[in-house]
Amino acid sequence: MSKCLSVGMIGCGGFARGMHIPILKKNPKYRIYAVVDINEEIAKQTAEDTGAAYFTNDVDKLLSDKEVDVVFITTTHDSHAELSIKAANAGKHILCEKPMGLSREQCKAVAEAVKKNNVKYTVGYNRGMAPMITIARDLLESSSEYKKMIYHRIQAPFPESHWTHSPEIGGGRFVGEGCHIFDLLCEIVNQPPVSVYASGGIYLNPDLVKIPDSGIVTITFADGSVGTTLISSAGCPDFPKEATEVYCNGKAVYINDFTKMEYYGFGGRKKTSLEFDSVDKGHAVEIDQLADAIINDTESPNGLVKAARAAVISYMVNESIKTGMPVSIKESDYIF
Repeated sequence: MSKCLSVGMIGCGGFARGMHIPILKKNPKYRIYAVVDINEEIAKQTAEDTGAAYFTNDVDKLLSDKEVDVVFITTTHDSHAELSIKAANAGKHILCEKPMGLSREQCKAVAEAVKKNNVKYTVGYNRGMAPMITIARDLLESSSEYKKMIYHRIQAPFPESHWTHSPEIGGGRFVGEGCHIFDLLCEIVNQPPVSVYASGGIYLNPDLVKIPDSGIVTITFADGSVGTTLISSAGCPDFPKEATEVYCNGKAVYINDFTKMEYYGFGGRKKTSLEFDSVDKGHAVEIDQLADAIINDTESPNGLVKAARAAVISYMVNESIKTGMPVSIKESDYIF
């Protein structure tokens, strides 16, 4: 295979144009070869902007093209599983934005198709690969035998009109977006999750939103570590969106919006500070590591197990909110 991978973009919405495409254009391991979107005008404009060989609104045309090595799926959530299965059956490697699917059955079907066709699969759980999270994990490695307590906040207005709040299209806030944070907690602890308990509900207009949009979620891990996240759809735009706090073995790590980091008690120092010029949530690292996995035939980042793990936790969050009870998690729930 050529060292320059030919990308087929499936979905040319704002996130693809604002995040994935700029990263791909800067990475010499990729070239954007073809683009597809249900809106042919957007597809045409994206092809002109990227220098793609062609644009189309026909997914099957792109998937049948032997020049395409890897597809990037950035469509509405209800199409992720179906498109991933079709891409795998066409022999294409896959980066699919989260979530993996809207049900455990969909996730299992994706995993089976990927394994059957021996292609690489990555889901867009980039936060666990963010440079500041990587630094935090490295710092905490020396205390790996100690339990961790983690708190993560993600708050901002999440418009009640957004399609993510549709159970059929977006899966709701926890399935469609919260999975990011459930993966992040799992990545920091690096132990199997064993239970999840959530309390929350609908905090936006209940006439428009019919599935829980906000809540506090606690995940307990096999070693006794605990991770809690507050996810608010009715947040404040003037307050920082995200923050992560980790406490372990008399040490503390604080990350503010993936731009500022403080850590305490490491290397004999009371406090160390780090600041980036801009937000880095790990997108470029993830995309680069996927290229290496394809070129070198090694394990893909954020593969099937991690993709299904956070997705299944998100379904359990909605179940816990509905029943008011914790839900047990087994590895067999997400390892297919």
